[in-house]
Parts: sequence; structure tokens; C-alpha cells
Amino acid sequence: MTTPSDDPYRRPDLPAEPPVSGSSPSDQPWDQQSSAVVPSSPPPVPYPQQPPAQPPAPYAHQPYPAYPQPASASSGLYLAAAVLNWVVLAITVVSTLGLGIIAAAWMIPMTVMIHKGAKDGYKHTALAVCTLLFCGLIAGILMLVDEGNRRPKPLA
Repeated sequence: MTTPSDDPYRRPDLPAEPPVSGSSPSDQPWDQQSSAVVPSSPPPVPYPQQPPAQPPAPYAHQPYPAYPQPASASSGLYLAAAVLNWVVLAITVVSTLGLGIIAAAWMIPMTVMIHKGAKDGYKHTALAVCTLLFCGLIAGILMLVDEGNRRPKPLA
């Protein structure tokens, strides 16, 4: 009989049987497979635990309603449109030798409404389109661009 060795993982000597042709090592019984011992790797180190991220409360910082508050100061684009309307009216009157005063019949009231609209913070889409058609392209476009920063006017 043999003496036990210092290797606790040593398998007892068994008579070797030739493998069956066409079979893979996994088809053989366990005791006939390779007896090579693979050294194990050290256990994985876990990542430090982090507290789960809490989602932010939806709309916690926005006042109701979600529309921007009325502008306390005048809107710059509306004022630029009004000043541009005054300049266009003056150029029209001077260049037509005074006959352009007829254009003042619709340009003066529209320009005054633009000044009032600059202070209230509501959308004035119809006024912007009329300014675009009857007063000047640039002034109308300035007003339409500023519509995104304003809230709709209440119906009542």
C-alpha cells in the first residue's frame, strides 16, 4: 500500500482505460477525466455600496401654471419692433414728400399697441402678423420670435 502524500487533492491511482474513439473528454466518466487542478482566483472584492439615487420631484421648482410669469420690464424685441415701426413711418413720410402720411393711419395705432403689448407679457400673434404684413417684415418677425417667451392671453 502507498503512503498518503502531503497533497490532499491527489486522486488515487486508478488503472487507465483507453478512451473510446470519437468521444470527447466530457463524454468520459468523471474519474477518467483530466486530474489537473486549476488554482482558484481570489474572491472578487465587492464595490462599495452607494445609496440609490432619488429622482428629483417633478415640477417642484416651477410655479403653477407652467407658463412664464409676466415680464415686469418691457420686452426688448417688442420695443425694437415699435422703434423700427416709427423709423419706417418717418422714412415713408419723408420719401413720398408727405403723401406717406396716409400710411400713418394704420401704422401709428399698431405701433402704440406694440408699446402696450411690450409691457403686459401676453402673446399678441394677430398684432405680430398684421405688423409683418402692413408695417414691415423685420418688426413683425421680431414680434413673432418673442411669442415663445410669453403666455397666452386669458379669454375672459
